[in-house]
Amino acid sequence: MSDRVRVRRKVPSIRQLAEEKLAATTTLALENMTPDEIRRVVHELEVHQVELEIQNQQLEEAQREAELSKERYRHLYESAPIGYLTLDADGVVLLANLCAAKMLRVPRTKLVGRKLASLVAAAHQDRWHFARRALVENGERRTLELSLELDDGTPLEVGLTAADQGNPSGHINLGMLDMTDLRRSERALRKAATAAALAEQHERRKLASDLHDDAGQLIALASIKLRALTTRLKGDPARELAELSGLLDQTRQRITSLSFQMSPPLLHDIGLIAAVRWLADDVERNYGLAVTVVDEPEPPLDEVTRITLFQAIRELLINVKKHSKVDAASVQVWRDGVMVRVAVEDRGIGLGFDRERGTFGRPQDRTGFGLLALRERLKNLGGSLEVGSCLDGSGTRIVISMPLPSTKGDST
Repeated sequence: MSDRVRVRRKVPSIRQLAEEKLAATTTLALENMTPDEIRRVVHELEVHQVELEIQNQQLEEAQREAELSKERYRHLYESAPIGYLTLDADGVVLLANLCAAKMLRVPRTKLVGRKLASLVAAAHQDRWHFARRALVENGERRTLELSLELDDGTPLEVGLTAADQGNPSGHINLGMLDMTDLRRSERALRKAATAAALAEQHERRKLASDLHDDAGQLIALASIKLRALTTRLKGDPARELAELSGLLDQTRQRITSLSFQMSPPLLHDIGLIAAVRWLADDVERNYGLAVTVVDEPEPPLDEVTRITLFQAIRELLINVKKHSKVDAASVQVWRDGVMVRVAVEDRGIGLGFDRERGTFGRPQDRTGFGLLALRERLKNLGGSLEVGSCLDGSGTRIVISMPLPSTKGDST
């Protein structure tokens, strides 16, 4: 009985556990056990106690490691060179690191509890509203750029990255990067590219004018004199002079066509759509490609945009004839929000676009039109180019996008 008392004094807190263990293996009451059986139970309890102590020690170590990790995370969060914000579903700032507060020029104590929308520029309020709602509803990872207006009136352009939320509270975790200097550099580069394009076009117009006014007129005068001489001659000399006069007429027509292609007066005097219609007739006359120009109201375009789009359309149409094995194509120019878009379509075998090399043409013919060069020119002016199939899955559809003149200063 003294052993039983010793067991009760040593492990009184696990008496119930011992009884449950005994009840699972035997129907005998503890009072009916022999001293040897009690000693075995005590041994099992002591082993279990050691196991619990070891597990408790491991839990304490894990807790200390978790505290260290939490401290490291807090340090990284606070000292990160990128701004971090946590918003609730309504866009109210719940947490902000030091970089975010410094970037927004608002003390962190005043930033927390404030809606981010109060710092978003008026032009981007709708963009932020729809983006926030999509993040709360879908929680998908996405990036967007916003123009902010700080309390002191300073404009700030930021890039936001929202991670997958994965929480039922609807909180939004944002990484924020200052894009102001980058966008300023891009605008400077775009301005330089625009100036270069204008200078190039002025030279093209001058050369086109010289071709048309000087060389074209001289050839026309020579052709007139040859025809006059032909009327005074008979026989073979007359036929030869007539053939020579015909060649001069063809040369004059080609020079006129070339001067128009380099800088069509319609492009500057009337607009892009009129110039594209003239181009369609010229391409059909010289290359045998029937081009349909879809009727759309012409967007308001500046000179550089008109010139860039016209040159791109001409190059794409010529390459349709070279590579697509068709005799027809279509061109559409339309306005899409703050962008002007141009679609060039054909229903042939396609332009044979090699995505790895960025060129058109069959694998054995790498001398086709360089898509990368055109895409780079458009990019320098804030535009883009996409290659795909037509809506029914056949042929090739190339879509060029450029910002309208009133939106070229927009960082988006």
